[in-house]
Amino acid sequence: MGKHDTVSNAIVVYAQVGKAKANHRVELDTGFLRAKSFTLPSKIVYLGDVATHVLAHLDHPETPVFSEPPKFNEQRWSFLTQSGDLRVAVSSRSYWGFGLFNSGYLNRIELEGAPASYARLMYDLSASLSHRPWEFSHSTAATRFLSKQTGAVSLKSNEVAWKEGLEMARAVFDEQLFALEEQGKAIEKRLSQAREGNEGFNEQAMLSLDSAHYDLDIARGALADGNAPAFERALARAEAYFIEADPVGHDDTSARFEDEIPQGHVLTYDGAEDEIAFVDLTAKSEEE
Repeated sequence: MGKHDTVSNAIVVYAQVGKAKANHRVELDTGFLRAKSFTLPSKIVYLGDVATHVLAHLDHPETPVFSEPPKFNEQRWSFLTQSGDLRVAVSSRSYWGFGLFNSGYLNRIELEGAPASYARLMYDLSASLSHRPWEFSHSTAATRFLSKQTGAVSLKSNEVAWKEGLEMARAVFDEQLFALEEQGKAIEKRLSQAREGNEGFNEQAMLSLDSAHYDLDIARGALADGNAPAFERALARAEAYFIEADPVGHDDTSARFEDEIPQGHVLTYDGAEDEIAFVDLTAKSEEE
C-alpha cells in the first residue's frame, strides 16, 4: 500500500481518538484487559472509541494482553490480540496538548494477516466511528508526530493507506454481489425455461425469486451505507431464495436462513459489541 509503514501482509495506520472513558481495567498479574467491574488487583485504562470498535469488529478475538500497561497516564498503553489469522496491535499515544484532552490522542494500529481480513476490519472500523479516523483534530501536531514514526508517515500517506484498505474491502463486497447477481440470472433463465415447458415449475419458485431480488436491493443499500454486516446478511438471504427458486433442485437453505435471520434486520454495532465477553461494551453512555 504505497510508501506507508507496511510489510507483506501487514499494515500500520494511525487513527484519531474521538472519545475515551474509564470503562476498562488491566489485570496487574496477567496484563489482560478486563471490564471495569473486575475486582482483582487491576488498574484503570482509558481504552477510547477507536480501540473499543476494533475489538467489537473482531470475530472471537483472544483476550487482549497489554505489552505496555497504563501507568500514571491511563491513556498511554499498548495491547495485542489475535483473531483467527489476524494479529492486531494497538497503541495509544498523546500527540498534542500534553495528554490533557482526548482529542490530543491517536492510536497506532498494526494489522498482520491476510489483506482481505485486515481490509475488512479497517472498513468496519471506519464505518462505525463517528469521525473519519485519518482526519486529526490537530493536524500540525499530528504531522510532527507522524514524521517521527518509522517510514516518516505523513497525513496524506496515512489517509491513502486507510482508503486503499477500504477500497480493497469494497472490491471484495462488489465481487460477492456480482457473483450472486450472475447466479440469479442463470437461475432466472432456467426458471423461465421450466415455465415455458411447464416442467418442474411452480408459483412458489416465482415468489422465492421475487424475495431474492428484494434482498439483493437491501444488500445494495447496506453496501451504499457502509454497513458490511447488514450487506452480508441480506446477501445470504438472497442466495437462499435463489437456491429455493432454482428448478434444478431445492434444499432447506432458505428455511434455515429465515429461522436465523429476520427479514430486513440490520446488525447494529452495539449488538456486535455485546458479544465481547472480556470488554464491558454494553453501557448506554458514549465514550467521552
